[in-house]
Amino acid sequence: MIKAVCFDFGGVLVRIARSWNEACERAGIDPASSGGSEADMVRAIGPAADLQTGSIEFEEFIERCRRNGMNGLGSAELRAVHAGWLIEEFEGMRQIIERLNDLGIHTAALSNTDAEHWKTLQEMSSISRLRSRILSFEIGFRKPAPEIYHAAETMMDIPGSSILLLDDLPENVDAALRCGWQALLVDPHGSIPDQTREALLTHGVELGDA
Repeated sequence: MIKAVCFDFGGVLVRIARSWNEACERAGIDPASSGGSEADMVRAIGPAADLQTGSIEFEEFIERCRRNGMNGLGSAELRAVHAGWLIEEFEGMRQIIERLNDLGIHTAALSNTDAEHWKTLQEMSSISRLRSRILSFEIGFRKPAPEIYHAAETMMDIPGSSILLLDDLPENVDAALRCGWQALLVDPHGSIPDQTREALLTHGVELGDA
């Protein structure tokens, strides 16, 4: 029986830039003029991974990226690209979260993110309705490390077998399954609400008209 549903942010609750070029364009920067290789905006590496585990502060992250010559951008441009990574909430997810709350099913965030992005994320209507948050920069571990899944179990006081994770990265879903969780790989290009409803129904949760 599902007692909790954990939602990833990017690709599940929030539409995000899926490439360096897209993030640059949203920041008003010509990707062709930024130089360097394509940066992975979905799977954080290097300074971004350190930022997401809370190992470094945002300004240190920006400075390290600048010193590393990340695509030839200056500090202000790097800040703009980082901000441009978040686009908008997916429509229909707030209602699903509210319905789960009404049904007594615990709702939570389980996401790799950083303190700077969290300033924006926590103001979003769907995210503000979640009962708990398990965030990498607060826990000190990132998915797919098992430690963050076990931290979620402890914080919610719910066994993994009763938790359903919705995530858009296969490695995070696989890690959840290895920890004994239920998990669904979400296609960020499809209808997130429809995929969520189907996953919940598969696990015996009927949302009705939510």
